[in-house]
Amino acid sequence: MSVRVVLALALLVGSVRAQSQLASERDVRLLVSLSIDQMVPEQLDRLAPWLTGGLGRMLREGREFTCAELRYGETETGPGHACIGTALLPARHGIVANDWIALDASRSTYCFDDPDARAVTNAGVGSSRASSPRNFRSEGFAEHLRAASPRSRVVAISAKDRSAIGMSGRRADLALWWDKRSGGYITSSWYASELPPWLRDWNASWLEQLAQGEFGRGWRSQLPEHFDGSRTAPDEREGERGRPGERAFPHRVPRFDGALDKDQLALAASWVYDGPAGDVLSSELARLAQRELGLGERGALDLLCLSLSSCDTVGHGYGPDSVEVTDVLLRADRQLGALFAQLDERVGPGRWFASLTADHGVMELPETLAARGLDAGRWSTKLLRDALEAVRPRVAARFGADFYLAYHSRGVRLSLAGMREAGVAPSDVRAHYVEELLAAGASWIEHAVSCDELESVARRGAAPRTHLIALEAASFDEERTCDIVVLWRRNYLFGTAAGSSHGTPHDYDRAIPLLFYGPGVAPGRSAEPASSIDVLPTLLSLAGLPVPPSLDGRVLDVAR
Repeated sequence: MSVRVVLALALLVGSVRAQSQLASERDVRLLVSLSIDQMVPEQLDRLAPWLTGGLGRMLREGREFTCAELRYGETETGPGHACIGTALLPARHGIVANDWIALDASRSTYCFDDPDARAVTNAGVGSSRASSPRNFRSEGFAEHLRAASPRSRVVAISAKDRSAIGMSGRRADLALWWDKRSGGYITSSWYASELPPWLRDWNASWLEQLAQGEFGRGWRSQLPEHFDGSRTAPDEREGERGRPGERAFPHRVPRFDGALDKDQLALAASWVYDGPAGDVLSSELARLAQRELGLGERGALDLLCLSLSSCDTVGHGYGPDSVEVTDVLLRADRQLGALFAQLDERVGPGRWFASLTADHGVMELPETLAARGLDAGRWSTKLLRDALEAVRPRVAARFGADFYLAYHSRGVRLSLAGMREAGVAPSDVRAHYVEELLAAGASWIEHAVSCDELESVARRGAAPRTHLIALEAASFDEERTCDIVVLWRRNYLFGTAAGSSHGTPHDYDRAIPLLFYGPGVAPGRSAEPASSIDVLPTLLSLAGLPVPPSLDGRVLDVAR
C-alpha cells in the first residue's frame, strides 16, 4: 500500500471520528433523509439564485457533492429509493427495477408487491392488495438504525409507495403513500392494522385544503417576475405531453369542493399524484407526523424519510427544464424551508441532520436535444417487437424451439424450464438471442447482454466488456433479471410518445444531486466521487453511530 493511500485512509478515519465526536457533543436527535424524484444537479445550479427556502439553505450552508451519480443500470424509482435506504446496489438488495418478469413468468411483478398485504385506509384494513418491503433481500435504514438505537422511530412519507418503502427498509414504524384512487395517505397491513387518529383526521380534510388553497382555482405558475438567467425553457415546447395550446400555464385542475361522486373523487386523487399538489401535501404531512409523533423530541434518535414525487410525475410530461418542473421545484424549496424551520423550533438547531438526493436523473426532451444539433429522437417499442419476430424463427431453427415468454422495453424473458426440458444449454440459447438481436437491431441497439454475462461480472468478478455493461451487472439478480438485457442508443426515448423518461445506464439518467446539512457539516462543494448509496452510512456516522462494514456505500467527508 502506497504512502499516499495510507495518508488518505488516515484522513478519512480522522474525519469519521471527528463527525462522530461532533454528533455526540451536539446531542443529535433526528435524521432527515430527503429525496426529490427525478431531480438532476443542473436544476439546483440554474435555480440557485431563487432558492430561498430549504433547498437554498442546503446549498448555502450544506455540503454539496457535485460529481454524484448512480452506479447501476436500471435507473428507476424503486431501485433508486431502495439504494438510498439500504446503502447497497440493486444486485444485493434485490429491487432491480420498478417491475420485473420473474423466472418462467410471462407477466411482470411490481417491485414491492405483496400478495399477503392489504391496504389500510381511514376505514381500516381493506380487501385490496397493497405493497410492503417483502421483496427486499437485505436490511435497510430502519434495521441499521435500530441495531444501534433500539428506541428509534422511523417514519417514511411519499406520494409513491415504492419511494416510502424503499427509503426506510423492512422495519419502519410507518410508511405512508398517496391513495391514487380515493385520495388521502394510506399504508399496508405490513405496518399497521389502522391509521393513527391524527392521520385519519388529516385524510378527512384533504379535499377542503385543496379547494381553499393555492390550487383551488387551477395550477398557476409561481415563477418570480424577474427570472432572467434561470435557463428555464419556454412555457410550451414541442415534445411536451398534451395538445397544442394546453401545454402552458395556467393548467386546469379537477373539482375539489362539493359532493363528489366516485369518478370525480378518483380524478381529484389522481391529479394530486400526477401534479404539484403531491409535494405540497406530502410535505405538510411530514410536518404533521413530526409534531404528532414527537420525532426528534423524545430523547432518542429518530429518522424521517420524505420523498417528493412531483418533479418526476410532472417531469415525465414536460421535461426537466420546463416551466412546470421549475414551478414544482420552487414550491419544494418553500415546503422544505417550512419543514426545516419547524425542526429548528421543535427539535432544536444543531440537533438534526438532513441529506438530499434523487433516485435517478432524466433525459431532456429529444425534440429539444435535436434542435441543439444532437442525434436524438423517439422510438416505438415496435422496434423490439419486430426484431423479436425476426429473431425467434432463427432461434427455433437452431434449437427446436425459441423458448420465448415475454419482453419489456429493457429485456426478453425465456423459459428456463422449457430449455432444460429440451436438453439445450440455456447459456447457448441466450448467446444466440444476443447475436441475432444485435444483427436485427443494429440501427438502434446500444447493446444486448445475456444474464450469463451479467452474472459472471456481478457474482464472479469477471471484467466487463464496457462500462455500461458493468452498470447493468450492478442491477443483476438471478431471479429478477431478464435472460437478455437490451439497451437502446443514448439520447433516444423508447416507447414514449411525448414528454421524457429515464431507466437506462446512460449518464443523464444516473446524474443526481447529493447534499448534507447539519452541525459540523462544512459548507461548500466537493468533487469527491459520491452516490446515493453513501447517504445511509454518512448519516449514521454524523449521528455518532457505527456504520456496518458490509455496505456498498461509504462515509463521505462532509466536515472539511
